[in-house]
Amino acid sequence: FKLYQIELDHHHDTHEQLIKISRDVTVASKRCIFLLHRAADWPRKRKLTLKQAKAELDNIHDGLLGKIAEYIKMDTHIYAKAYYPGLEEYVEAITFYYFLQESRLISLNDLHHIAPLAGKLITPYSYAGGIADLSGELMRMCINVSATATGNLPYQICLFVHTLFVQFIALTRNNRELLIKCKQIEQNLAKIEKACYEVKLRNTEV
Repeated sequence: FKLYQIELDHHHDTHEQLIKISRDVTVASKRCIFLLHRAADWPRKRKLTLKQAKAELDNIHDGLLGKIAEYIKMDTHIYAKAYYPGLEEYVEAITFYYFLQESRLISLNDLHHIAPLAGKLITPYSYAGGIADLSGELMRMCINVSATATGNLPYQICLFVHTLFVQFIALTRNNRELLIKCKQIEQNLAKIEKACYEVKLRNTEV
């Protein structure tokens, strides 16, 4: 029984450590997302802001995700729930970055090449959850820039989230969590469309 106790204690300690690291990943990813919003607020500093955000993402990948990989080794499924929230937030941050940098959604396969550690840890479900949350950040960005927008960023965001929503519907069959996420995307899309309509109306009046 002593061996079982040692093994169980090790399991609990690992689980607790992963929860703490996951929280750190969440905080660091949110900080990166906040930084990325400034890329739209300050167009003249866009390149510098994106460069700073990329450095933040690299630090999360090499540092915090590296720690997760060390702890779990091959036991990814046993501890998945402990670090899942942090990974989802990281997916949201890195997909937000690449949307602003390259105007596209990076795939899960892209993540394997761009961020190898993340690619090993992120499951299709954590990836789907992250890109669903991305729609919320894009909605906030769209509303912020639509107040003073002279370019086509609000419309670009609208088209992107609409495409995301259409593709996401196919993933929601027999999955309650993804169905909830899909509803969130739909609500965010409605707010984005409203913001774009107001921009169009304002430009027409001018």
